[in-house]
Amino acid sequence: MRKNRFVAVLFTILCALFVLCACEKVEDMGSLPDISKPYTGEYLLQKLTVGGEDFTEKFESVKLNLGYDGKFKLSYAEKEGKRGGYAGEYEVSLEREEITFSANTGLRTVRRTFPMKDGSIFIDLKMGSKLLHAEFAFPS
Repeated sequence: MRKNRFVAVLFTILCALFVLCACEKVEDMGSLPDISKPYTGEYLLQKLTVGGEDFTEKFESVKLNLGYDGKFKLSYAEKEGKRGGYAGEYEVSLEREEITFSANTGLRTVRRTFPMKDGSIFIDLKMGSKLLHAEFAFPS
């Protein structure tokens, strides 16, 4: 009998906490994609061109990791052995199907927004007079 009473009291306390939380409605808690963040994880480079020239084969691997905490890490390994990476923060807008990366470079913060569709991220950047085009996707 004591065990049942304990469970009932615990259940009542949990319900009261839920009712007293800042959320007045279930809708205020956010959507399932907002909570689950299905876009988080490791993306692999699928294509890399600079000025129309294919650079994909020059790399052993290029990985983009989107953490659940809103931080990203881009790491690369060239076939010649050079390794490196970049890190920063990101935000995703599922409604606009885009991702915004921010990273500190010296004393300033650089922000760039790119399209994100069907589990892929498409990056286009001007590098002088050439266009860098990169595509990242979840491994299949």
